[in-house]
Amino acid sequence: MLRHIPIFQKLSSREILEVEELLHERAYEKDEVVFEEGDLGNGIYIVVSGKVRADSSRELLKALMMEFGPGDLVGELSLFDAAPRAATVVAVERTVTMALFQAEFSALLLKNKHIGLKVLVEITRTLSHRTRQLLLQEKHRPSL
Repeated sequence: MLRHIPIFQKLSSREILEVEELLHERAYEKDEVVFEEGDLGNGIYIVVSGKVRADSSRELLKALMMEFGPGDLVGELSLFDAAPRAATVVAVERTVTMALFQAEFSALLLKNKHIGLKVLVEITRTLSHRTRQLLLQEKHRPSL
């Protein structure tokens, strides 16, 4: 399943097994909150199936289309710091996510720098792409 998620596509089968041990799977029913705006972030969520919607009180984010589906990252900024979440994320339909928390990601970087670097590069690409979209005021998926 992880092979189809963009941030893990460059990993070998052995590397995927190592990362899989660090992930926390969770299913959310329709209208269930994944996280709330203002909560302290502690990691990233990867949508495996289903769809989530992000709603924010921030003017810049209100006008953007913020739905995320399979393979999309949500809350990626909090993988690097515990700042408050910029939006509330709610399941639009039954949704399965995999969470990677700061502690596990830090442990991965210490234990196997090669795998950690591959994942980090892909997360950075996502951040870069979303930042560019936000700066250019494109209405699609900013970083949360």
